[in-house]
Amino acid sequence: MRILHTADWHLGARLVERDRLPEHVAFLDWLIDALRSEKIDALLLSGDVFDAANPPQEAVALYFDFLKRLADLKTVKAVITGGNHDSASHLNAPRELLRRFEVHVFGHAGDNIVDLGGAVIAAVPFLRERDLREAAAGETMATVHEQVRSAIRAHYAAQLAACREIAQGRPIIAMGHLTVLGATTSDSERDIHIGNLGSVGADIFTGFDYTALGHLHRPQKVAGNETIRYSGSPIPLSFSEAADAKSVVIIDTQGMKIETHAVPITRTLVRVKANRATLAADLANIPAGAWAEVTVKLDVPEPDLDRQVREAAAGRFEKLKVLADLPATALTPWQPTGPALSELQPREVFRELLKEKQIEGEELSAVFDELLAIREACAQS
Repeated sequence: MRILHTADWHLGARLVERDRLPEHVAFLDWLIDALRSEKIDALLLSGDVFDAANPPQEAVALYFDFLKRLADLKTVKAVITGGNHDSASHLNAPRELLRRFEVHVFGHAGDNIVDLGGAVIAAVPFLRERDLREAAAGETMATVHEQVRSAIRAHYAAQLAACREIAQGRPIIAMGHLTVLGATTSDSERDIHIGNLGSVGADIFTGFDYTALGHLHRPQKVAGNETIRYSGSPIPLSFSEAADAKSVVIIDTQGMKIETHAVPITRTLVRVKANRATLAADLANIPAGAWAEVTVKLDVPEPDLDRQVREAAAGRFEKLKVLADLPATALTPWQPTGPALSELQPREVFRELLKEKQIEGEELSAVFDELLAIREACAQS
């Protein structure tokens, strides 16, 4: 089989309130062409299909339009797993219908083995803490950490054993949406568990012929292992990914040949540093039409810095963020180190609050998302 591994689409995502829908449309157009031209037999999508549990309707429509085009190819099977940004129930709702078109969807843990003919897939979605353990009073964080890691390890061991019974020597591929120790993160990933409890070693995938991972947005091998990979997100989701080369992974199970294929970038993100004295010259090489995060080195605070950068841009590119780099000795007002409140969606503010208070918030987050959905429905009625 020829299998294409992708992940972390984050349909419905925004960057500093800018819509990313055109970029996702371009990526999915490219992906359909790649599935056809590369003679792909199966598509693996390892979590975070959507950016939020209650995605905008435009994102949902784009997802189903892609699945319809995929079915029209009549040659490509698909396995789709949920990520920590996805609503398991939302993903699972059409699963019985999609199964008729050889699209297998798994929003939550359960019976997740898929026999694709040329390979057997352990389609493991994001494992929420409630899938792994039952909380008890008086537990220390160390105890919880060990229980979560042990449960993840046990889950993959059980999946491998179940796959071996079916595979009869055929390749076995694991999917996962989690943090594996030794991998490189970016600014746009949300911690899956409080304190990143779900981080595991790459050794839990020993025995699988290939592991198709999601959650981290930079394409990479894990611990130097060719067969354990994050495909990365298809578009840069934060300025920390501006220099990343986005790609998908293609696996040929005949000899387990693995190669990456670059995804065309349709919107350039640029992270640039400039000096106040040479501001216009320092910004002159930013590509036309780019979205830019500009950090300006200053000796003293300048309240109109945003305007100065906008004027220096002269309409060639769009500045989305302007940051001041001041000497440590400068007497400056306190500046937030994270994103501004205006840059966050309500659900992100709520999750940051839970994180600050060290509250296990999966259930609370789901309820909050439901309340937001009710509010949005009332506003539209």
